Amino acid sequence: MRKIIAFLTIFIFASYAYGEFSLIKLGIDNNNTVLVTGGIQGDEPGGFMSANLLARGYEITSGSLYVVPNLNMPSIIKKSRGINGDMNRKFDTLSDKDPEKDIVEQIKSLVLQPNITMLINLHDGSGFYRPKYINKMMNPNRWGNIAIIDQATLPNAIYGDLEATANKVVKELNKHLLDPKHKYHLRNTHTAKGDKEMLKSLSYFAIKNGKSAYANEASKTLPVHERVYYHLIAVEEYLKLAGIEFKRKFELTPQGVKKALDEDLSVLVCGKFMFYSPKSRLGYIPLSNDGELEFDCDNALVALTKNQDEYNIHYGNKIVTRFTPQFFEYSNLINEIEIRIDEGEPKFVILGQKISVKNSFEIIKRDRVRTNIIGYGTTPVDESGIKISKDMIKSRFSMDKDESIYRVEFYEETDSKDKFIGMILVEFVK
Repeated sequence: MRKIIAFLTIFIFASYAYGEFSLIKLGIDNNNTVLVTGGIQGDEPGGFMSANLLARGYEITSGSLYVVPNLNMPSIIKKSRGINGDMNRKFDTLSDKDPEKDIVEQIKSLVLQPNITMLINLHDGSGFYRPKYINKMMNPNRWGNIAIIDQATLPNAIYGDLEATANKVVKELNKHLLDPKHKYHLRNTHTAKGDKEMLKSLSYFAIKNGKSAYANEASKTLPVHERVYYHLIAVEEYLKLAGIEFKRKFELTPQGVKKALDEDLSVLVCGKFMFYSPKSRLGYIPLSNDGELEFDCDNALVALTKNQDEYNIHYGNKIVTRFTPQFFEYSNLINEIEIRIDEGEPKFVILGQKISVKNSFEIIKRDRVRTNIIGYGTTPVDESGIKISKDMIKSRFSMDKDESIYRVEFYEETDSKDKFIGMILVEFVK
């Protein structure tokens, strides 16, 4: 079972809205729920990509798991540790004037829910931690590849033997090293004894309130997919220790993780829009002329921003594509269209789907609906009832880098300007 409780607010005109993040609930709620968070610092993609893949690539078969991949989406978009300061230093005292006050309070409320028994916060740190100085990248001042606890034990808390639990995770991580220098260590910050920075952190807020909390750091030296690999090994071990059972939809190897991350990005279905391995630039995407953008994605790391007359679609801290808009009034006249594929029998396809075609397709005419095959014609006439092959569509209008995917848009015909209904994507395959 997978349930997204709060969709990420879309960020428009670079005016960022605070107080919104995505809470994805997996499994069946109970009084032993593990909470995994990522993205509290926007320049740590290993952390937020791991949390997002956990939310989208796992099935919880027994127990309860909450995941928040995007604690600080505005900073993720900007590739910044914190566009209004480090959010992970705002959980002790915070001015009411701080622009992140509301979201910090919401995060606190989430952690304090009675069913939350363990918090795992995912980060990326510099270099590789070593208890003794080896060189400038491997020494006690580095934070890469460590499991962090604030103190050895937390009396009366579930999973309160923090040191023993974290050591088990470190042991498991070190069974799967890609290189001996990646060796994980346990780091106890002894926060209560005077670590002024860690006193302000999310993890220590949980500790102060009787919740077992752990942080896992992967080295920024590593490529993102290898960071995710280590993070997920750690998370899986914490879940096992908490008695939570799961199934994974991909192979937990660096190659398997990279493939899963790439596939997760390949299809974005956002309201009336579809993007499939999109080109870096697209033209004339139909947006609502009332300013209300129906762009709610089921991917917590996807956001939309505007830069002058151009829109950017973000996936984490990468811009996936840029596009110019064309404005229409929206219509919900139909939610499916009839189509003939490769001269077979006509069948109905729900709007927002991608279909595969070997040779040709034909949209069956429907009353009050105008078909627009992008790249086929140059005038706004109905293009249903025409058998379309790939060589009849200009390749520069393709949606994808391989020039095999094209969009077919549908409009409600009216006495004035047509209204945009939705689209399907047609992929020509060999």
